[in-house]
Amino acid sequence: MIGDCPHAVGVTNRRPAELEYNNGSGRWHAQSLRVPGAPAGAGSVTVRGVNRPMSNRQRAEVASERRRRTRSESERRQRRRQVVAIIVVAGLVLSSGGAIIASIILSATGRDTTTPTTVADATDPPPAVLDLPAPGAVATTTSCPPEVDAPERTTSFPGAPPVCIATTADGGIDTSVDYVAVVSTSVGDLTYLLSTAVAPDAVNSFVFLARYGYFNGSPFDTVLEQSWAQAGSVFAGEVPGGNGAPPGWTVPSETPEGGMVATPGMLGMAAGPGGQVDPGRLVVALGPGAGSLPEATPFFGVLLDGSDALAALFGAGTPSGRPRAAVDINAITVTEAPQS
Repeated sequence: MIGDCPHAVGVTNRRPAELEYNNGSGRWHAQSLRVPGAPAGAGSVTVRGVNRPMSNRQRAEVASERRRRTRSESERRQRRRQVVAIIVVAGLVLSSGGAIIASIILSATGRDTTTPTTVADATDPPPAVLDLPAPGAVATTTSCPPEVDAPERTTSFPGAPPVCIATTADGGIDTSVDYVAVVSTSVGDLTYLLSTAVAPDAVNSFVFLARYGYFNGSPFDTVLEQSWAQAGSVFAGEVPGGNGAPPGWTVPSETPEGGMVATPGMLGMAAGPGGQVDPGRLVVALGPGAGSLPEATPFFGVLLDGSDALAALFGAGTPSGRPRAAVDINAITVTEAPQS
């Protein structure tokens, strides 16, 4: 956990007798400069057990310290609202097999931003030619697809799906059941463990769309260097790298308060204005630049296998996000994870 720690070591220019550690708040308090039990404004300090009047200089220091701490608290709250803090806690290593080993911490913010679109960059290599899939069928009703024997590929629906994964007795999503998704791409398979406990609505929507073949043939049309890659919701005749229309519904953000931990290769969905999430737009975290994603971006799939495919996707990244090499999603299969 990154944040305030009751055992943190602080550095101060105060003399030891002038500060007191408060176990309740986990902070050093300048208020302790007043003798316990003395009336407010008494203006005395305890130094080695002897009461001495507080000098003008000491009063000024106390006031300055209070102003500094008030300013620090205000800045800390502002950072929580406006900044996605990323800390790289393990290096990015490309081994001979192309494995990527790292982890990043994404802290929640209070801002609403759209997913960045790609912009041409003078340092970019020539972009790859992307083959966008044609739109699929248009559904007139929203019903769960079969778990096997994929139905006709469908990309437009009249509304949000019902619960199409394991349910509880009252018909809600059973968050004790997880799923394994194999994303077959043109550079190899990416195998994920999908957590219903983390983002139940996102997992239900992902399974629904995957079984309808929604993502089949979609390229990763945006691959931002050392940041993230996106695919889905863009079809033939539309602009690669832009935000396509959702498949017929959006899901609320399920990012936990205080942020979440995402490892490279982790699977999520793109978020837009108002914190609404497009279930048809997939996001794969690639590196520390993933912190530029909107705070509402839910990550729900942990990469179990596929380091070679992830390394190839990572290598397709450019500063502008226009991929240097095409990486396409061929198909996605989802099965219930074995129960421990």
